[in-house]
Amino acid sequence: MSHQETVSIVGLGQMGAALARAYIDAGHRVTVWNRSPGKAEPFQGQANVAATPEQACSASDLTIISLSNYEASDQVFRTPLVAAAARGRTLVQLTSGTPGDARSGAAWASSLGIDYLDGCILAYPSYIGGEQTAVFYSGPKDLYERHQPTLRVLGGATSHVGEPIGAAAALDCALLGSYYGATLAFLHGAAICASEKFPLDAYFEKFQTILPLTSITADMCKRMLSTGDFKGTDCTLDIHTNAIEHIVRLSRENDVDRRLPELVLSYFKRALQLGHGADEIAAVFNALQDPARG
Repeated sequence: MSHQETVSIVGLGQMGAALARAYIDAGHRVTVWNRSPGKAEPFQGQANVAATPEQACSASDLTIISLSNYEASDQVFRTPLVAAAARGRTLVQLTSGTPGDARSGAAWASSLGIDYLDGCILAYPSYIGGEQTAVFYSGPKDLYERHQPTLRVLGGATSHVGEPIGAAAALDCALLGSYYGATLAFLHGAAICASEKFPLDAYFEKFQTILPLTSITADMCKRMLSTGDFKGTDCTLDIHTNAIEHIVRLSRENDVDRRLPELVLSYFKRALQLGHGADEIAAVFNALQDPARG
């Protein structure tokens, strides 16, 4: 299919507006719609501004949804008029949600003869269109491939991650969980440094030194989780647990919120209770799989 297929963007928040800009800049004929008309005004003269969501759907081969959540998306799309306008066309859901949301959306679309892909964007709006920007899609691979040249406009690292419609949402939640956890952890580290009057500029500079260790640990965990064998010679869970106890104690002594390291410590202790004291850090996975254990 030509990379110049027509595109509609439903939802013009920061992300939706960035998606629309990317397609306009790439030379596509673009239609936009937003519940609050004021957000569509900047696109006058550059895109077709639809008066209703059904007009937006009927105007293009491909409609991309970028709303605040699936509840908002359902309110807009699950009406007879919009469903009729979308029938025989392709909807791409880029609203954040869970795999269950994606399955519900796909079932609704399938029942009405609407082609459907679910996706997630791993980038800030200002990075839309960049060669390194990652956008993941799930659903029928042939449908993805049909629209791949158009979808790639949003990011050079665009890829299809699985036929199951919930695959992209699962990966999104997993990667963002890692991102938010890591962000909170390095901000907690900054709070510890501030409590000791250690320069924050120096802390953030030295933070880079932990990244190779994180990568090495991820590779080790990947290998061990594939075999279920957590034996190794790098560092036992007992030693890791002692290190976390130091972080909890320093946080307590310096009046830094200690809930984050205490939470981490609780999972490591649970893994110890499961008999993993002499194993590598990857064994904590077993404590995370079943929070009721231990």
